[in-house]
Amino acid sequence: MKKLNFVLIAVALLCLGTACSNKKKSREERVDEFRGMLTANDTTQMLQICDNAMELLKGNKIDDVISSLYLYNDSTQELSELTDQMKKRYMRVFKKFPVKDYKRQYYSFMLEGCNDVKYEVTFATAEQTGGQPATTMYMFNPVKVNDEWKLCVKSSDDEHDESFD
Repeated sequence: MKKLNFVLIAVALLCLGTACSNKKKSREERVDEFRGMLTANDTTQMLQICDNAMELLKGNKIDDVISSLYLYNDSTQELSELTDQMKKRYMRVFKKFPVKDYKRQYYSFMLEGCNDVKYEVTFATAEQTGGQPATTMYMFNPVKVNDEWKLCVKSSDDEHDESFD
């Protein structure tokens, strides 16, 4: 009987230990863990795909950029192509606010599916406006999937690093 009690107590302690170690990580812990896995090469690759997209937009190669954009699903950690409706929406935005010039404002690594690269985009020069250049902001969400960075778009549901707003 003593052996059975000992086994039951050992099993209970093992289950308790497993339950405690599987507790959900805080957002800060998840951010720190993700950032800790990144290398300088990740930063280079991530910025390169975003800067390349901006150069394509500046060269009016909108179709090339749209065909390289993805959506990222946090719950399944999978990429998917933009819907036709989203492609049309981005086409309208990129045509309405053409990239005459751009400047990267900041970038931030947050989580696997939530990273920010924000650009200030000049869509009308000072000569065109008769005053100050007209600008807007573009933001990308580069995501690393299967050791490869992909250019994703931000949706209103995506988190972003508010310390840069």
